[in-house]
Amino acid sequence: MAITFGSGGNAIFVRLGKLFKVAKAVETHQSGSGGLAEEIEDVVDEFTSADMHMVSDFTAKNAILNWQKSAGAILNTISSMAKRIVIEMVNDDTALNQKNLRQALVELIDQMSTDKHVEDAIFSVAGDDAPASITGTGNGKYFTSSSNGEGKKFQYLRVGSTTLECVKDAQVSGTAGRETFTLMSDKAVSDIRDPDFPGGYGNTNTIAVSDPSYQQQSGVGRNMLANGHFENFTVANTPDNWTVATGTIGTTLYENTGYHRGAKCLRFKGDGSQLTKITQTFNTSGQTTAKFRPETRYGMCFWIKCDSGVSAGVVKVRIYKADGSTVLDTADIVVTPSSDLTDDTWTAKAVTFSTPLVLEASYKISIELTTALTNNGNVYIDGLQVFRMQHLTNSSSFHIAIIPGATDFKLEDSAKLAITQSTVSEMQKYLNKFLGLEAMGLQIPYHTSASEADSLIA
Repeated sequence: MAITFGSGGNAIFVRLGKLFKVAKAVETHQSGSGGLAEEIEDVVDEFTSADMHMVSDFTAKNAILNWQKSAGAILNTISSMAKRIVIEMVNDDTALNQKNLRQALVELIDQMSTDKHVEDAIFSVAGDDAPASITGTGNGKYFTSSSNGEGKKFQYLRVGSTTLECVKDAQVSGTAGRETFTLMSDKAVSDIRDPDFPGGYGNTNTIAVSDPSYQQQSGVGRNMLANGHFENFTVANTPDNWTVATGTIGTTLYENTGYHRGAKCLRFKGDGSQLTKITQTFNTSGQTTAKFRPETRYGMCFWIKCDSGVSAGVVKVRIYKADGSTVLDTADIVVTPSSDLTDDTWTAKAVTFSTPLVLEASYKISIELTTALTNNGNVYIDGLQVFRMQHLTNSSSFHIAIIPGATDFKLEDSAKLAITQSTVSEMQKYLNKFLGLEAMGLQIPYHTSASEADSLIA
């Protein structure tokens, strides 16, 4: 058997669409053009300060919001009915082990993932796969990801802003490069009767700066690589824990005493022809023992600069499987120094990616020239990291990381990042509002040409 979705008799999304149409009408009445809020304000405008007491029920603190909530009382009933519809219709098709909403939604999502989807909501988050600046003393960066651990775009992000602020630096205690930031978002709204539901993320969270000097760790924001900061060269010009696949040590591959952070960095020197390449294998002794987790969002980042006069060459940093292909979604960064970099200036590069459900035994990371560098031209790399990304708050909020610059962060260094929405999916909006998908860390499958369209809310 299979659940009937958006066409034919007794289709689940047709039924939910009819129910959501009631909710849409209520919302329009609450705060839409010509709705309750505007009409109450029109009434109040007809009174002067001397006789305003006549309409005190409309002028008391939070009066309009309270009347809007009263007008939205039916929304709680709609939520109860929507949950009942999903549970009963899914259970009628496939007997649930536990007859509850979560089990019903998991089965619904599983059946939808083959060929049924709802229209998608498109959000943009500042710093999405592109390092963004933090204002203040420190010159590190932050970057984000609007995709989840499966590599799919989040559908229930909350429009608004989040402020990052350094609240603990290394001046009194702590370690430079591992400062603590708070994440403060707009006020959250939990009452579905409130026209501003769901508001922002509200609660304050903290995040530690991801220090490249961490070694072979698997914690959130902790570098999985060994010697990713390129401080260790037991053999001259040969970075510890890395394999030199191609290149000539001491001719095209060097340890360099100029650096972004620490005391050294990696240097590729061009000879006009050689494609220098070094690799490190995950889950391998002598390389890095850290290994990936399935369906998890990771970040990869580094700092890079080039000498003036580098007119040719392409650098690629990537993570790949034994057959040479990348992981579930793009896990590589390509830099063309002549166009992507400013001469003799360190630039941060970052990308985020998700791992597959079924992992390979091991993966490799490589730094390589895919096009030879200009003869005697140099490219420098420092602070290479791969780590698990942190959520802003819960598993349905976007991911974020902060990386250190050459100058350490200090108290009150800050940035404000915005979340905007360019495409609204009413179906996703109401499914989340009335079924609580975000709180459960679940997401209804989506597609730009979805079969379960917003037109069903009619």
